[in-house]
Amino acid sequence: MTGKAGAYVDGSSPSGAMTMRQKMLDVIAAGTTPVPPYVARLSLRVVAMEWRKGFVAVTFNIPDDLCVEPKVAFGGHVAGIHDQAAGFVMFSLLEDDMVFATTQLNVTYLTVTRPGDVCAEARLDTMNARSAEVRVSLLQAGQATSESLVTEALRKARR
Repeated sequence: MTGKAGAYVDGSSPSGAMTMRQKMLDVIAAGTTPVPPYVARLSLRVVAMEWRKGFVAVTFNIPDDLCVEPKVAFGGHVAGIHDQAAGFVMFSLLEDDMVFATTQLNVTYLTVTRPGDVCAEARLDTMNARSAEVRVSLLQAGQATSESLVTEALRKARR
């Protein structure tokens, strides 16, 4: 499965997506979905995305105004990118009757992240009925600037 295709019509998806979240990944990747207010406010707009079950490569653009000093991105924003990418991996995996929430986000900062485009590559590491762990690497100009292990709690949605 890849999320490079365009928007779905009449419940079908070019990537073969089956769940509502997988279909949402397709429209995010295609750039055809409205940007939620919190995404705009936190500067987490997706520039480009490719996905398959258990993996996403998603590009974000860090604006200059999110720097703590010239050309040094705020670490909290970098952590938010890790969390967002891990969430997209969960979108690729979970059935519609499941929900998830981040319970732990452990980011290791390897070097300075600069404003501009960054690519978060996230993949499922482990998963059971109650939790999942996702590994994320944030790349800029081909170099990893940070890595994380994100733990997600899983449960059936309440009706």
